[in-house]
Amino acid sequence: MIFSEITENQSRIIIDTIQLYEAYLNAFHQSMSYKGGMHWKKSNGKEYLFKTIDRNGNGKSLGPRNRETESTFTSFHKGKQQAKTQLKSLRFRLDEQARICKAVKVNRTPKIVTQILSVLDQNKLSGKGLVVIGTNVMYAYEILASVYLDAAIMATQDLDLMWDTRTKLTLFTIHQMNNEGLLGLLKQVDKSFEMITPKSFRAVNKEGYMVDLVQAEPKSIAVNPPGSIGNDNDIHAAPVKNLQWLISSPKVKQTIIGNDGYPANIVVPDPRAFVLHKIWLSSQIDRDAIKKSEILHKGSQLPN
Repeated sequence: MIFSEITENQSRIIIDTIQLYEAYLNAFHQSMSYKGGMHWKKSNGKEYLFKTIDRNGNGKSLGPRNRETESTFTSFHKGKQQAKTQLKSLRFRLDEQARICKAVKVNRTPKIVTQILSVLDQNKLSGKGLVVIGTNVMYAYEILASVYLDAAIMATQDLDLMWDTRTKLTLFTIHQMNNEGLLGLLKQVDKSFEMITPKSFRAVNKEGYMVDLVQAEPKSIAVNPPGSIGNDNDIHAAPVKNLQWLISSPKVKQTIIGNDGYPANIVVPDPRAFVLHKIWLSSQIDRDAIKKSEILHKGSQLPN
């Protein structure tokens, strides 16, 4: 196996980036808690405080105008402005850090991968029901091991997401209103993402990059897990045999850095579970010889 150790300077930059991204993500979620608006609405000669939750003006009344609702109104707008200012400041620092990451060559992960993972972060889905499996897990493992693996080992044209249907997913953004699910989130990254066929487990963009969604095959025909995260037009997870143990295995979270210098969190199976899964896959009789060799090779490339 060919690999190079991450230098002390690179490690310092990675740690700084991880800490900055955590602060940015917290600020993003804080800002999202102020989404919508708050204003006074007149009805039957009285003023009421009204909280909107979307661009269509949907919302609810918080009560008639009085000292308490006036305080709520003031606190909301003050908090919203503070959250906006903090997010803007941290975004500026993240832009600066991205340039540093590229300069010291810690920008390893394909941009499309970190962009997708960043959207999952923003929607609080990364690791909370959705876990990355497949070749892209290696970007997490190499940072955990403080080494960079040979680029040939990392090559892939797809992102595999494993859906733990035991966890109820709630989309954090406006997409929960439209119920567009995973496909809607992918379109935030690249509008060209479409399913290859209706109700497919796979979406592909105009460059041919694929995102697959899988879930464990039910142990009993009496169990009927949901097929998609969103509505019927969303990506439908493909059931996979013997995936339950991988879903139940320990998980690790790691911040990785994209080619453009911007970070994202990736949640993956514990590396020991990944190795065992790859070895098991390579032994399956329904795998062709080339695929078996590739799977076993990648499973054996994890640094000790």
